[in-house]
Parts: sequence; structure tokens; C-alpha cells
Amino acid sequence: MLFGVFSLLVVVVFGVQNYQEYESERVFLIEALNTLSQTAKQVSPPDMVGPYLPKEEEKQTPDLDTLSLIYSNPVCIVTFDNGTPLQVYASDLEHVDINSVIDQANLIYQTAHLGEYSIGNLYFDGTCWQLTKTKAVILIDTIKIQKRLFRRMIGSALLACGFEIILYLICRAVVARMIAPIEAAFKKQRQFIADASHELKTPVAVILANVEAMQQDGNPKWLTNIEEEAVRMNGLITSLLDLARSEQAEPQLEPVNLSRLLEKQCLIMEAAMFEKHLELVEHIEEDVKVMGQPSSLTQVIAILIDNAIEHSHGKVIATLRRQGKEVVMMISNTGVPIPPEERERIFERFYRADTSRNRASGRYGLGLAIAKSIVESHHGKIRVDCSGGVTSFVVTLKAA
Repeated sequence: MLFGVFSLLVVVVFGVQNYQEYESERVFLIEALNTLSQTAKQVSPPDMVGPYLPKEEEKQTPDLDTLSLIYSNPVCIVTFDNGTPLQVYASDLEHVDINSVIDQANLIYQTAHLGEYSIGNLYFDGTCWQLTKTKAVILIDTIKIQKRLFRRMIGSALLACGFEIILYLICRAVVARMIAPIEAAFKKQRQFIADASHELKTPVAVILANVEAMQQDGNPKWLTNIEEEAVRMNGLITSLLDLARSEQAEPQLEPVNLSRLLEKQCLIMEAAMFEKHLELVEHIEEDVKVMGQPSSLTQVIAILIDNAIEHSHGKVIATLRRQGKEVVMMISNTGVPIPPEERERIFERFYRADTSRNRASGRYGLGLAIAKSIVESHHGKIRVDCSGGVTSFVVTLKAA
């Protein structure tokens, strides 16, 4: 559609340009014929009585444009006496066939009316003419004009084709750039559905197997297994709903004391750290406020601290500070760094660096994807840095 509109515009522009050039040549020839008709009065046939030219016109001569036309295009003036060609005046005798000129002038004299002229089609007709009121026929050879118009038309066509090719390449690049995010979104959606189906398939299969086993011997342990898998499935579905909600809903932003939210969540998660013999280190500035939604930001903090606890080998560090017009929150943990090739992918849905360990611990690879979605909905950024044996998830938000 876009290419078609621009193509039509190019055709119109070059078409108008060629039309204007054609009309310019046509108007010039009409003016030249009128000027030459005045000149032809000076070569009037001998049967005309008295001085034909008024005194004020006796000094009239062709202008420079007409003289240029005469020198660049063969011009012939044929006078008649009682219907018989009398004299032939030619500007270029070497390239003019006098007999052909006389025949053409005689035909015009017999069929045309006094004062009539014809420019014809400058692309196909090679001559324009006029029968003056003094019974002289003016013939202008327009072959050179015809060739010039054709050269301009071919040049315009080639130029238009060049523009069309450039437009095609530009439109193709623009369309490809516009479609790329859509294709990526569809690809992610297909991958999301496939991954979700795969994750849901496992607990469903376990539940069905336990139901079948329970029907055979009625052991209560099968019911326990069913309950565990149901809880696991419920957790997965809840995570999926959280992810969908974070991607679709535009949060209502308000001033939020991020310092309090981070301190509160650290206090809540301190018991889990104690069980794993982890040390919590806090570097939290007081009364740091951001524009956000409290419940969503709390979820981000919980996800990042939980992730740090899961992968820490000694310390979990919570940092919050102002940085100009922005606020930087950093949740870090000591331990094995994330490989460089996985640092971008860890924010993808269902991506897990250690698949078997994460599945066994009830993790589905959705936490960081949810955190990224929430941060981006708050017009912020999230990234991961690894240096000196410390892995840090850095969240940047606008200060309130």
C-alpha cells in the first residue's frame, strides 16, 4: 500500500513535468508561427496592392527566440500566386527537400483556411504549419524538438524507474522493520503456548497416574501426590496470570516509598535466608520514592530477593539509592556468575539456566519475566551484572 502510494506520486510528478515541457514547446511553436507570419508579410505575393505593412509594423523583425528556432530547426516559407507556388524561402537548404516542401505546402494551401495553423503531435508529427492571411505557408520542421522531447521522456522514465527502485528498497526495509516486532511477538507467543503446555502436561500426567494407582490399591500416598501436583499446577497458573496481567494492564502510578517496601520485604524473607545460612546486607537510603504501583513493585522485590536466595552461596545484598532523577535498586548475591550468553535470555519466559534443578524446586522460569514486564510497565529498566563473584539485578526507575 505504502509503495503503491509513493509509486503513484512518482508517476504523477514525472508525468506533470513531461506535460509541462511538452506544453512549453507547443506554446513556443505557436508564438514562433505568429512571429513568422508577420515576417511572411514582407515576402507577400506580387498581386497584393499597396504597402501591406502599416508604418508602425515596418520595423518588426523576428525576436531572438524565433531566430534561434530558425537556426536550430529548418523553417520554410512558401508563397503562392493564384494557387501556384511562387517562392520558397528556407533557413537550411542543405537539409530541406524542396519538392517535398512544395507538395506539403500546396496540400495545406488547398485544404486549410487563411490564418489556420496546426502544431500536431510533437511526439509523432514532424512538422507544424500555418497558412497566413497573406497566402503564405509557413512550415517548421519539429524533428529536433521531437527528439528532444523523447530524450526528456526517456530520461524521466529512467529517473522514475530509479526512484521506484529506491522507493521499493526503502519501503521494503521500513515494512520489514515494522513487521519484525510483530513477528517476534508472534514467535514469543507460540513459544509461550508451547512452553506453558509442556509445563502443564507434566503435573496433569502425574495426577492421572496417581488417580489410576489410587483406584487400584487406595493407598493415601497417591492422594498426597495428587495434592502436591495440584498445588504445583496452581502455582504455575498463578504465575501465568501474573505475567499476562503485568503485560496487559497499564498500572496506575503514584508516589511510593520504595525504601519501606524493600526493608519490609527483606524482613519477610530473612527467615528463608536464615534457613540457608545466608547473610543479608542492606544499603538502603531512607525515604527514596518512585512513581509506581505498590503491589507490583513489592512483587518485583520479592521475585529478585527469592532469586538471590536460591542462587546465593553466602550473601544477599539489597541496595537502594538515588541517582540524579532516577532511583537505582540492586539485589545481589554471591555465587556462580551467570554465563554471558545467558544474561539476556534469563528474562525470557520459561527460560531456566539449570532446567532439572529449577523444575525440582518448583520453579518455572517465569519470575524474572514477570519482574521485567512490571518494571517496563513502570517505564523503567532491568538488567543483570556479574563481576567479582557477585551477580546483581539492577532496576532503574524514575524518582517521584
